[in-house]
Amino acid sequence: MSDALAYALMGLGVGGFFAMLAAGIVVAFKGSGVINFAHGAIAMFAAYEFNSLRTKGILVLPWVDILPTKALNLPVKIKLSSGKMSVPPAMIIALLISVLIGALAHFLVFRPLRNAAPLGKVIGSVGLMLYLQGVALKNFGTSNANPTEVLPNGLIHNFLGLGKPLSEEALWYAIVAVAVGAVVWAVYRFTRFGLATRAAAGNEKGASLLGYSPESLALSNWIISALLAGLAGVLSGTLTGALDPVKYTSLLIPALGAALIGGLSSVPLAVAGGLAMGMLQTFSTTWLAARPWFPHWLSGAVKDALPLVVIAVVLFARGKTLPTRGTVEEKRLPLSPNPVRVLPWTIIGSVAAIAAGFILTGFWAFALTTTLIGSMLMLGYVVLTGYVGQISLAQLSIAGVAAFFMARMMADGSVSPAQPFPVHGPHLPWPIAAVLGIIVAVIVGVLIGLPALRIRGVQLAVVSIAAAVALQTLYFENQQLTDLSAGSNAAVHYPTIFGINVGAAGDNGLTDRPAFTIFCVVVLALLCVAVCNIRIGGTGRRFLAVRANERAAAAAGIEVARTKMLAFAVASAIAGVAGVMTAFQQGQIASSGWVYFGGLAFLAFAYLGGITSVNGALVGGMLIGSGLISVMTNYHFAGLLNYVTIIGGIGMILTAIQNPQGIAPTLQPLLQYFGRWVRHATVADWVAAVKRVLPGALVGMAIMTFWLYMKANEFRLWHIPLVILFGLFLRGIAMQVKAAITARRERDAALAAAMVSATSGSIPATEAAR
Repeated sequence: MSDALAYALMGLGVGGFFAMLAAGIVVAFKGSGVINFAHGAIAMFAAYEFNSLRTKGILVLPWVDILPTKALNLPVKIKLSSGKMSVPPAMIIALLISVLIGALAHFLVFRPLRNAAPLGKVIGSVGLMLYLQGVALKNFGTSNANPTEVLPNGLIHNFLGLGKPLSEEALWYAIVAVAVGAVVWAVYRFTRFGLATRAAAGNEKGASLLGYSPESLALSNWIISALLAGLAGVLSGTLTGALDPVKYTSLLIPALGAALIGGLSSVPLAVAGGLAMGMLQTFSTTWLAARPWFPHWLSGAVKDALPLVVIAVVLFARGKTLPTRGTVEEKRLPLSPNPVRVLPWTIIGSVAAIAAGFILTGFWAFALTTTLIGSMLMLGYVVLTGYVGQISLAQLSIAGVAAFFMARMMADGSVSPAQPFPVHGPHLPWPIAAVLGIIVAVIVGVLIGLPALRIRGVQLAVVSIAAAVALQTLYFENQQLTDLSAGSNAAVHYPTIFGINVGAAGDNGLTDRPAFTIFCVVVLALLCVAVCNIRIGGTGRRFLAVRANERAAAAAGIEVARTKMLAFAVASAIAGVAGVMTAFQQGQIASSGWVYFGGLAFLAFAYLGGITSVNGALVGGMLIGSGLISVMTNYHFAGLLNYVTIIGGIGMILTAIQNPQGIAPTLQPLLQYFGRWVRHATVADWVAAVKRVLPGALVGMAIMTFWLYMKANEFRLWHIPLVILFGLFLRGIAMQVKAAITARRERDAALAAAMVSATSGSIPATEAAR
């Protein structure tokens, strides 16, 4: 028993890190109602900042230079010291940068999203996380830096007489975490500021009537939350290992579990939960995993599985009692349009995609099939989030489950260049193996969705991201279950239909065979028709009713629990199909291709495309990494490759703020109008349209042609439609500005006329003001 306690105490340091992050998550939720998925990224940036100041004396600001000139540049790196900087000033500056990030996050991201739907806030926080990770990669470099220690790093031998040593750094970190948690608790418990924050969290309108500004309170709380994240990163030292821009996101999961233990409202319980989480993780991976009765296949995954278990249990037990922050108004998800002319558009799109499959070669053909498969995965988000309103961040991991299980069922123990180590399996035919993989994916998806019976929205997103992290080590990297050692690949045999090879790889080794493109087009078309039929039929109406109001749906006779589970099953099946097709495309699978981080990006791309419509899924598929738009951008504008993550994060934030409907629903009315106009336009209409469009197109062509020539030193045929579209884009902006100015003038004129009429006694003044 003494050994077990000693091993548990070794987790005090990591537990202190979780506790500090958890306290910041609770503070951010108190102040703005946001579960901030970028909280770990703020801690990461502060850790990098502190390390840069301590080792080089260079201050790195949280942005990149976007000015194209060499004479005028935005300051990014500032030399503050000729050599190493001492700990106190370096720590103060790093914490001030954290405060700056918190303030900018409030003003530029979460204040505009104050009344947005919960999914919009999730996308905003994910966009901020991607932005900070991209800036860190660009400004600090890709190599992992060794962290700088702040706390003492000796050993306390025979700690508490337990016969085991304990790191001084771990003990001091736990003490600091408890002390900081006590201070934060006292501030919110005994000060007027804390009272005002609690009042605004319960009812913003009531707090405003009492004279408190919700905006000022939110800003203050974001600064405190960012300060706590920065302090956690600066003090982390060797406890979290080498600095890595992505690693801190996974370390956020146990902190989220600790915050949920505190009910997203109690800082002391969150701190205690963080310490317990760290101790439990260390105990389970050392003492518990060494027991002879402990399952060997679980020993390497128990560390990541524990946060999932804790989060799921807490949310399931307390889900409906967890607080939700009161706001004056909260917008819902965008409307889900009713699909029309499904069959004609499916045929037209399929023919166009198949034709492109015969025309494109090399990596362009690979980009096309990647877009088609990505659109399949996006359809799962349309069903689960767009139709039912359940936010899941584990769809990519569910797709990976189907791919890995299918590969194991197809394995025959052979060795090949793509599979250096033998993988043993029953060697089933690919249709049977694929179906079994999809069935297993459905089972896993339904299990992940079980907490949705008690919770929804952002809290469900927390469960799903914890499940994605757990699946990474519990299954994808588990040699006992996958028969893969050291992250090696598992080969996937090419599929055949009636003896015809429809695999992706050709004789030249490239994955650009038109037969596979046709295979992908047929599967995607069937999925699109199925999802459209779900939306049109009674199941879709039940889905939308549950999304709108679960209580009203239940009162109307809809079984809410069964409807939710059906949505998870359908979405998981679609994800399983996408996983199977991905395995066929790549010809091999490995754990590195299914990291949980990709699930965040896929949800964001689905949101960018339009998460409530099938058209949005198709647009989202074009936006994903290695998709058509990504490949075109990287090929023709290679300089943007280093800024992809930054641009993606900013794009997500702007979309969540300005265009929550996504790209496809915004363009759909324009395309419908254009189609009707083309069918009925006369020659005179065409001449008049050319006269209206020509000036803007010429201006856009001139500007875009010059820019393209300066960047690429050449002009290509595909530039012509691009510059025309850019000209129309400029014209559209000008027309919107003109319309806004005209509408404002008409409104002011009408108001002035109404006031004149009111003063002359023709109508009541109150009616004129109205």
